[in-house]
Amino acid sequence: MKASIECTLLDLVQTLNQIIEDDQEVVAMAASLVNSGRVRLCGNFAGAKINLPVSLSPFPPQLGPTLLGFQAPAKNAPVR
Repeated sequence: MKASIECTLLDLVQTLNQIIEDDQEVVAMAASLVNSGRVRLCGNFAGAKINLPVSLSPFPPQLGPTLLGFQAPAKNAPVR
């Protein structure tokens, strides 16, 4: 099994914003990545799970291939 990516919630959201334009899709994808264990949060939200209202739960299936290549920014790396 592939190791989880560990990052802060801010790092995750900023990275997703670089590849996803719609804010609701960013929230849904962040929740999916965290809740599935693919991304493990550190910092203030370490160990947290994200509960979404039903209206934000699904995310478009076309985002799957893009997210397989998701990489958290390196520590102290500038965000573009």
